[in-house]
Amino acid sequence: MAKRKLGFLVALCVVLALLCAALLPAIERMVSSFQEILVGQVVLARETKPLSPRAYQSAEFVLNQVPLSEVEQAVYIELNEDVLFWDPQYVGFPRTELKEHEIRALQQLLSGGNLFHQAPDGNTYQCVTRSPSQAPELATCAQGQAYMDQYASYQRDAEQNHTVGVLQFYLTGGRLAEIRVYRSDRGLAYTPYEKGGDWWLDGITVPSPLLEDLAARVTLPSISILWPEMTAAQANARAARIIGSRYQPALEIIRNSPAVREIFGEIQEIRPAAGNNYYSSWMDSTSVFLTFRVIGDRGEGAVIIQGYGCFDLQMVIKGTPLDDGSSYICQ
Repeated sequence: MAKRKLGFLVALCVVLALLCAALLPAIERMVSSFQEILVGQVVLARETKPLSPRAYQSAEFVLNQVPLSEVEQAVYIELNEDVLFWDPQYVGFPRTELKEHEIRALQQLLSGGNLFHQAPDGNTYQCVTRSPSQAPELATCAQGQAYMDQYASYQRDAEQNHTVGVLQFYLTGGRLAEIRVYRSDRGLAYTPYEKGGDWWLDGITVPSPLLEDLAARVTLPSISILWPEMTAAQANARAARIIGSRYQPALEIIRNSPAVREIFGEIQEIRPAAGNNYYSSWMDSTSVFLTFRVIGDRGEGAVIIQGYGCFDLQMVIKGTPLDDGSSYICQ
């Protein structure tokens, strides 16, 4: 009788162990992505989910509608060129933290510039008008084309001289003000980054010695990784369980990419980094976006890869952004 009970308990334990193993991916997804799953999105960890469009307060910041008391932290990030898809974490790019007086000075600089909006027809412009007693308004302005010409000129200077950067002001309540800045000896062009809302603005103002000082003091931090207590193999296995079947093909594209090997040298390690990492399925659109830390014998950097059947790959190493020279890699 005792042997039967023992055998039953052993069998039950085996069944439960197998059941837990089968449910582990679902449990991990639920832990990291419970709210996101409801809208067709799975994230590797809470800190890797995309920022909601409603969280951006960039235009409001340059319009002086965000009190400085709501700024919890601010950084300047040196991009070198006008990169896409790395925001808001900009993994692998050099940066420096701003002091309180620098935050105040930059808000004054940006809010005091000429802010304008190009209409969808491309021919007419509106400029921000301000008065001490009224909220900012957009009104048709004759000088809008001249402002745009100056903006484009400063932007070209910055791209040629690799003086493109981004200011980020982390606000209370998980909000973010992000402003792309283009430094030129002749002036400063800037764009408050928005993903939704009523304000879509560009701006120009005088050259900023403060931004030059910030750019001169940036340093390149080590890339933060997910689950540092795990080995790279364990971390990749966990990520594959959460993201699903497209994780491994994306990882293999990086491992087998001649462009990645050319930039990083002999690859020593690839593992999930603390950047955007998610699977998204909405209506008839399905995609994954993944951020990796890559270590090769030529140094440490980051790779972002996005797509589903085919993938687009971009790299940054030692603070310098690069792409793989291909539009999409299919597997």
